[in-house]
Amino acid sequence: MTTSVIFEEDVAMIIRVLAALLVAALPAACATPGEDRTNAETPAVPAGCSPAGVRWSEPSFASRLTRVTVFGERATVSPTGQPVLTEPFTTSITRLTAPDDWTTALATSLSAVSGRTLRNGPAVAQDGGYSLLTGPQDDPTIPETLLYEGVETVTADFSVDCGGTPVSGTFTAWTELTVGGVTCGGVEAPAEELGKRARAHCPRTPAPGSSAAVPDTLPFDPSDEVFAD
Repeated sequence: MTTSVIFEEDVAMIIRVLAALLVAALPAACATPGEDRTNAETPAVPAGCSPAGVRWSEPSFASRLTRVTVFGERATVSPTGQPVLTEPFTTSITRLTAPDDWTTALATSLSAVSGRTLRNGPAVAQDGGYSLLTGPQDDPTIPETLLYEGVETVTADFSVDCGGTPVSGTFTAWTELTVGGVTCGGVEAPAEELGKRARAHCPRTPAPGSSAAVPDTLPFDPSDEVFAD
């Protein structure tokens, strides 16, 4: 009899636990996809506040690919090609909703702090054909060549006192844009960091351990010289 009572109490406890779990799960199950369940909103700059007396964290620098295009022939870099990476970059402010003119003001301020000239707006290479030195083609069966674009980015956190109301965010800009080329048929990876990253987008590359092409003229070795008696 005792055993039966204990068993019934255990079943009742399990039912109560399952009911509690079901009630807790209902709000999440009914939530709209993509809805921010924390209800947290990005703070906005108070009206009339300008970014004066900006306080900055230590800026960090990084390289980022923005575009990679593959071409079928190594000899010519033509206006056409197949884009394999397109990730445009532009100056931005995150964690804070700020007026458009803040990006220009913050770029000027961070330039003075970092000692680097920061660019404002999108990082876009000028239109036109490019003739680039892309390195040796060690494997003639791999004719593909890459044209890549990339930027050096600068990121720092900032804070501004808006009449007693402090606001803060993260500012990201760029310093310079680089255009380069990569020969997919080359055994050695490019020395440049952006070139190494771009090479990962080659449709194919020589197998690891492949030998480079034999040069047209072999270096002179004195031990090979034969002297007549």
